[in-house]
Amino acid sequence: MNSARLMTASLDDNFSLARLPAEMIAKSAGMNPTRRQQWRAGRALLAEALAVSCGCETLPELQISAQGKPFFADTSLPHFSLSHSKNHLQLLLCAAGEAGGDVEQIRPRAHYLDVAREAFSDTEFQWLMEQAEPQMAFWQLWCLREAWLKQQGGSVWQMDKICLNPALKSFTSEPATDTQLWYLADGSVMRALALPAGVSEPEEYAFNAASGDFIAQASRQWSAFSSRGLLR
Repeated sequence: MNSARLMTASLDDNFSLARLPAEMIAKSAGMNPTRRQQWRAGRALLAEALAVSCGCETLPELQISAQGKPFFADTSLPHFSLSHSKNHLQLLLCAAGEAGGDVEQIRPRAHYLDVAREAFSDTEFQWLMEQAEPQMAFWQLWCLREAWLKQQGGSVWQMDKICLNPALKSFTSEPATDTQLWYLADGSVMRALALPAGVSEPEEYAFNAASGDFIAQASRQWSAFSSRGLLR
């Protein structure tokens, strides 16, 4: 798998847990119902994707990096990133290197300008305020940042590690990374990806809950942000 693959699904899809190890299902038993649904759905989707792309009968062993990012113990398997927002679930697979993805339900957010002023750079905030739909611009910037942080194994508390220049479609970061960011406004959601340089727009698939298959989707026009090196 030389390119990235993006699999989309819904949290309430009727996922089979048959490909999940028994100890993984048991681990989720004590979670609250909402968290358990999210946790199991993400791993079931990952298991189905690995069955299709790599022939794995059950979900392979997962480990956690020092930064808290899950990865496969078998290094021949692809890197992955799971994300969900409201009822939307997405999985990004990339064999070329570390990747990160984020999906956000486009929705009103109280005090979003206060959040943007605190979390974004002056350049980003000024650009946001100049847009015809500033709240849409907010979700674009937020989603791009989240995708990069997930690629790095970071958290939302490290928003100051990346600075976007939306006018130039570029970004700087700490550390500097050989990464390209992609975003797409997809109906009611915003999607963003952080992919290794040289990996272009993803192949897209939608999970069919009735059949358990992945349906190839028509290619769409993603927009790219290129790295300009170290954040200063």
